[in-house]
Amino acid sequence: MDRTLLIDNIPVSEYDLYYKELPDVPSPEQDIVQVYVKGRDGELTQKYGYKNIPYPIDLYFYENVSFRKAFRKLKPYLLDANTLSFADDNEVYYKVKSVQIDDAEANIYKLGMFTVEFNLDPFMYELDNDPITVTSRTVIENNGYKALPIITAQVSGTGKIYINDQEITIQNVNGSITIDSEMQNAYRAGSPPQNMNKHMIGEFPVLEHGNNVVSFDGDISELEIICNRRWR
Repeated sequence: MDRTLLIDNIPVSEYDLYYKELPDVPSPEQDIVQVYVKGRDGELTQKYGYKNIPYPIDLYFYENVSFRKAFRKLKPYLLDANTLSFADDNEVYYKVKSVQIDDAEANIYKLGMFTVEFNLDPFMYELDNDPITVTSRTVIENNGYKALPIITAQVSGTGKIYINDQEITIQNVNGSITIDSEMQNAYRAGSPPQNMNKHMIGEFPVLEHGNNVVSFDGDISELEIICNRRWR
């Protein structure tokens, strides 16, 4: 089984690195608060979002390279990382939130070994994220955890978008509007993007696990949906 580690889709071996063993990425920990309520049996459980995943990896340079020179070239590759993935499961990737390299540079230059601490987003994301064009009532399957889609609507006035029992009103728009549920923002693409939040009424939509029925009415002619499927 090819357990190769890829950072921004580049194998670490291309930077003269190897590892003795790759630890499994743990499941994300949910932020849960237990609240005691007087007169109530047991405690009230309040569930919030999931925490980032710490992922430390011990890395080593090949012995036939200059550790000092190799480390200088390596640091931007690691510190600027955006994604982390594995060759044996190349359909998904993790988003890298931050990276820290241990400061034991004496060990790096003498022994060619060091530890990198990746701070990962709690979810695995689907690599195939091509948009889905919706021109009539459509069922979109989400076999992962609830997803935060990006929806671009073509509008010539006012209309509504329906996803299951969710309802979003788009009003007084002539052209496109993008609803980004992950960023919690509505805008029109451009340089810079145009703020369109005042043209949207309702909560930012989610794609629940399972089948999601998508439709629209009014002056909306088409939707383009990037699902952003993800897994815990």
